Amino acid sequence: MIDHVNAIALTVRNVRVCAEFYRDMLGLKVDMMNDDEAYLTFPQKGAPVLAIIGAAGLAKELPAERIRPKELPLNRNYIAVFIEDADKEYEHLRKKGVKFLQPPATRPNGQRYAFFEDPEGNLWEISHFPKE
Repeated sequence: MIDHVNAIALTVRNVRVCAEFYRDMLGLKVDMMNDDEAYLTFPQKGAPVLAIIGAAGLAKELPAERIRPKELPLNRNYIAVFIEDADKEYEHLRKKGVKFLQPPATRPNGQRYAFFEDPEGNLWEISHFPKE
């Protein structure tokens, strides 16, 4: 039985560029970084580690045809996080240069959300439910 989520791992071509994005744009702390992998932590205690793994190195551990290190991501999966105010964070991150796919919008259930991507096209959703 799964006990807890230890890490969210993103496979990328350029570990340093992506790790610096998460450090500089999103404020994660770099615990370890080299050309093959980086491990970053969120400020909240107990949150999973964000692992940035080089595709070339992962293709040495798993069959390269499964990793497909030269293909672009499909962007069909994404990481969703809740924050205090998606509109406010959207403005803050956009001013820092984070590339959003659209401005914040509202789902039928009232949830405010926006999607951004990291330097390699990995998608993230920030959202919140407005307090009434």
